[in-house]
Amino acid sequence: MIEEKLEQARLRSAKRRMQIGVGLLATIILCGLLVFGLSSYDFSEKNKVPAVVPEQEILSENDREKIRNEFKDKLQQYENELEPRLQLVNVEIWKRDLFFEITELKKSMMLAFSNGDYPVALDSLQLLTDKTVEILVEAEQEYKENLKKAASFLAEDLYDEAHLHIEKALLVNPQSPEALEVQQKIEKLPYILPLLNGAQVARAENDLEKEYTFLQQILEIAPERDAVRERMLALAELIKAQKFDAHISSGFAAVKKGQAKEARLHYLEAKKIDPNRSELSVLVNQLLTLEKKLRAQQAIKQAEQAVRRDDWQQVKIYFAKAAKDAPDNKTVTEGLKRADHVLGILARLSQYINDPYRLRYAEVRKEAEHILVQAKSASGYSFSIKRQSEQLAELIVKVNRLIPVAVISDNKTYVSVRSVGKVGVISQKNIQLKPGNYTFEGARKGFKSKLVQVFIPYDQSDFKVRVICDEPI
Repeated sequence: MIEEKLEQARLRSAKRRMQIGVGLLATIILCGLLVFGLSSYDFSEKNKVPAVVPEQEILSENDREKIRNEFKDKLQQYENELEPRLQLVNVEIWKRDLFFEITELKKSMMLAFSNGDYPVALDSLQLLTDKTVEILVEAEQEYKENLKKAASFLAEDLYDEAHLHIEKALLVNPQSPEALEVQQKIEKLPYILPLLNGAQVARAENDLEKEYTFLQQILEIAPERDAVRERMLALAELIKAQKFDAHISSGFAAVKKGQAKEARLHYLEAKKIDPNRSELSVLVNQLLTLEKKLRAQQAIKQAEQAVRRDDWQQVKIYFAKAAKDAPDNKTVTEGLKRADHVLGILARLSQYINDPYRLRYAEVRKEAEHILVQAKSASGYSFSIKRQSEQLAELIVKVNRLIPVAVISDNKTYVSVRSVGKVGVISQKNIQLKPGNYTFEGARKGFKSKLVQVFIPYDQSDFKVRVICDEPI
């Protein structure tokens, strides 16, 4: 509503200026004619000219009342609509001369009205309205111009210039939300400018993370800076790519140096950054190959330590572990084969040593002697084989030697040794038997037969056994 009235007032003001111009021109012409007429006028006849009656006296009382009421309505409209806007634009400070002119115009207008000169008062009100509209239009132009310049300088981060123009804009329109918002942004510049300079230096030095930090601080102060936000997003991608490339490069370098643990750390960090990059598969393949190699080397080392301890069970375990990662490694395959061979010989030697009395039998003794031949070649890299081979050889001798056995009886009992032979009816007789288990049997007419179980140890030099049937039937 008010804007439409202002536009109408602007048109009236333009029309009024045109009318004033035409009026001034007409006045000049009339004055010229008047001067010319007066120079040829005969004043002796002046009493013949009727007196001019003032215009206000010509108006009827009804017309005067209409003009008076029209003045009051327009004055109220002026005071309700235009005058408050005039006060808002700080015309007293901004345009002091115009303020003085309007003030004086209003005073004379009110004086004319109080004197009852309503037509003059109405014309003065119209002039006051036109002047006010002109001031408001000029104020609007001044406001927009300065606001535009302030925004432009703000965009260029020029604090002094932006501050100057926003102050001018606010001087004209101090309540403008748009200007206040721009002012708020401008007042952030003293805090932002050092950060912007720091970001520019960091960018020149290609220090992406440092630049990102500066921009992050700027965005905390001025979150409305979309350009900063866009640069931060771009930087985030660049930093991400830079970190990824650094981890990938360090990972490959670590693989080359044989540092599997460090290479895996770089691989995992790179994977966190971007799990879809193709470089990851290349690095992880090299890493897995290196880890297999190192595990195999570690297992071989442990196996060799077990060999030095003569712990062939562990030797086999470690070589089997190494074979999972390096099945074609000659050291591993030969190590496994040797471990199986040594463990096999040790197992066979243990069998004979743990049951030495089987060695009395020729067939068993022959097998044991064959094992001793195999053990001889393996004893060079296993002290256990050498020691057990010597123990078995000694057992073979001891178990197969004849031990003197004194058989004691009552010279009435018939004595024999099952599966060996007869001893006869004796009071005492010395025979020779190999170490082991034997059953002596005694028989006598009228008496119960008697069985005596004996065990002759291989480490005993002689042995005695008594067989007498002394229990009647």
